[in-house]
Amino acid sequence: MPRPAMQRESRDPLHPPTLRPQHAGHFVQFYEDDNYLVNQVSTFLLSGIQGGGTAIVVATEPHREALQRRLRETGYSCDAQGGVQYVELDAAQTLSKFMVNSWPDESRFVNTIGPIIRQAGANGTNGKCIGSGQVWVFGEMVSVLVGEGKTDAAIRLEELWNELAKTHAFSLMCAYPLGLFNRESDELAFSRVCGTHGYVKPAESYVPPQTETEFLSTIAGLQQKAAA
Repeated sequence: MPRPAMQRESRDPLHPPTLRPQHAGHFVQFYEDDNYLVNQVSTFLLSGIQGGGTAIVVATEPHREALQRRLRETGYSCDAQGGVQYVELDAAQTLSKFMVNSWPDESRFVNTIGPIIRQAGANGTNGKCIGSGQVWVFGEMVSVLVGEGKTDAAIRLEELWNELAKTHAFSLMCAYPLGLFNRESDELAFSRVCGTHGYVKPAESYVPPQTETEFLSTIAGLQQKAAA
C-alpha cells in the first residue's frame, strides 16, 4: 500500500517550518493576485515534473491557460508531453461527477479521483518513480465551492482528499483567493479550512519576520487580536 502523502510539520514556535515542495503533503495557498498564484503553482508542479513525476491540474479555465503559458516560459511544453506528465481537468466539470445535491459523495469522489491518481502514478518518466506515487496535484474545486457559497461542502471535500491520501500517494496543493474570507463572520470557516491541511501558506502580502523578536511580536499581536 502506498504511504499516505499527508505529513504534519513540526510545530516549534521559534522555528516555523519551511515548506519543501517534494514533501508537501496536503497544503493550502491563499492568494490575492492571480499572477502570484500562477507563480506558486507552476513552481510546485515543476518540482514534480522535473523529478519524473506527473502533474494533475484541476482548475478553472483561466488558471489552466495561465499555467500552460507560465510552464512554456520555463521551457516545458504541456502539449509535447501528450498528457503523460501533465493532466488537465476542469474544476466545475470534475465536481459535477461526484457532487450529489450540492454535497460531495464519498464513493463517487473516490471512483472519480482515485483512478486518475493511480494512472498518474504509473506515468512517471523516471524509472525510480514509476508507480511510486510521485503525483503532484493542484486543485481549486474547493475554491469554486466556497465561491458558490458552499463552504461546508468545500471543507468536506478537503476531508475526502485527506481520506484518499491514506490509500493513494500524492502531494496536493489547494488554493483560495483571500477575498473569499474577507468578512469577520468568515473567521470560523477560514479556521476550519486551515485545519484540514498539513501546512498553510499565507497570501503574498505577508512579510515574514526577519528576527526571532519580530516573529514573537507578530504572534503576540495576533493573540491580542484574537482575544479582542
